[in-house]
Amino acid sequence: MRAVVFDRPGMENVRMMDVEVPRPSPNEVLVRVKYAGVNPVDYFTINRGGKPMPHIPGAEFVGVIEEVGSNVKGISVGDEVTIYNRLFDGTCRYCLVGHEELCVNGGLIGVVTNGGFAEYAVVPATNAIRIPRGVGLDEAATLPVGALTAWHMVFDRAGVKPGELVVVFGATGNVGSYAVQFAKLAGAVVIAVSRKASKVKGALMELGADYVVTPEEAQTLVNELSNGLGADLVIDAVGQATWNLSFQLVARYGKWVTAGALTGGDVTLSLPSLYSREVTILGSTGGTRAELIKLLDLLSKRRIKAPIYSKMSLDKVKEAFDTMFKAEDRVGKVLLIP
Repeated sequence: MRAVVFDRPGMENVRMMDVEVPRPSPNEVLVRVKYAGVNPVDYFTINRGGKPMPHIPGAEFVGVIEEVGSNVKGISVGDEVTIYNRLFDGTCRYCLVGHEELCVNGGLIGVVTNGGFAEYAVVPATNAIRIPRGVGLDEAATLPVGALTAWHMVFDRAGVKPGELVVVFGATGNVGSYAVQFAKLAGAVVIAVSRKASKVKGALMELGADYVVTPEEAQTLVNELSNGLGADLVIDAVGQATWNLSFQLVARYGKWVTAGALTGGDVTLSLPSLYSREVTILGSTGGTRAELIKLLDLLSKRRIKAPIYSKMSLDKVKEAFDTMFKAEDRVGKVLLIP
């Protein structure tokens, strides 16, 4: 099979190779990959290394079941599936309360195992979730990283309420474009923040943004809409580059939540500013299987949209990363097609 492979860290070491098709163990399934999403997690894996080495990255993908292990039940050859990308043992204290994303013996498919930037991939059967009718495979490919991360941040961690003022930084990205949708779905007033606001305004407003502004314009608008009080929730997965501004925008008794640090993770926090305003800072990572199933249901009922920017062949993987990071009008996902 053809696969994206690197044998040492660095994007310059990524190449297409012919490798042996993996075989599933008794509790695994073999998936013929149809679409794979391109995400920052894949970029960091390529530049930091994964397991095993040489390594096939790709943490977000969908496909069709080609073979099932001898112990597998409830899923069959020919089923279209999306892959819940968190490995979990099902027995630790977090798994037992439904938070597989925090499994103490877990990890990410595509990071601690070979991933979906290939024609075929092997995954545990419990990670393969059947795609309902009415959902395209390309649409489903946007869910396991971008949508699931955003859903978990907005609803499980931050608990957004109707009428709240929510500010989303990095609103054009994989997570941000879904965070805009979900905050609006919850009944919030949504400000989408992007340095390329003028080029993406229409697309973000179609996803539910009430306002689309640049970082430089955000403070003035938040003050205007809140009578100077600030935002009830700020979502910021951008990291170091926007931290000072985004934390400053939070209202007293408000919340700030992140699930990433694309521009760096080292920031300076003023403890007096934190406690005097009673601000809640929240971390969030991925989401649960139950939440992914919920997202598939919402997509099948057309309650949400799957923002897809472009689709490229697998051998265009380096171009796909350039597009994800540099395209000035990108809103949503870049997908690879094996």
